Amino acid sequence: MVKEKLQEFTMRITQANRSELIVIMYDMMKADISYAKEVLEQQDYDRYRKECQHAQKVLNELMASLDYHYAMSYDLLSLYSYMNKRLVAACMKKDGTILDEVEMVLDKLRIGFVEVSKQDPTGPVMKNTQQVYAGLTYGRGALNESAIGYNDANRGFTA
Repeated sequence: MVKEKLQEFTMRITQANRSELIVIMYDMMKADISYAKEVLEQQDYDRYRKECQHAQKVLNELMASLDYHYAMSYDLLSLYSYMNKRLVAACMKKDGTILDEVEMVLDKLRIGFVEVSKQDPTGPVMKNTQQVYAGLTYGRGALNESAIGYNDANRGFTA
């Protein structure tokens, strides 16, 4: 994954509620898969393997965070297990078409969780973060992000 994508995901995570975090993790997996397919075409197999493994790490985190008090968690676990097996197969066989299968399942799950996140009234999971407003200033050839927060004096450690 490229540095700009990592920064984008980091910023989104700081502002996300619980259900939005799941959508962000799906987006991270999708970015990993897309980049893996891109480097596979360039025959950079080492980078391809790393991207597949990162997608697996995200998927393992999703599996570990399931709440088994809900019956739907078992269905999600089955889908995540299937996706994990296919990611392993794609990594071993260096086959981008297998990644397409994983991406298809991921897209369908993402659609459902986007709708859930729209109905989630809870606030951001992370507290004591700055609100980021993008698009306020432009630098030469790049967008500069400005942070404006009401509790900037309270950031960091307090003694």
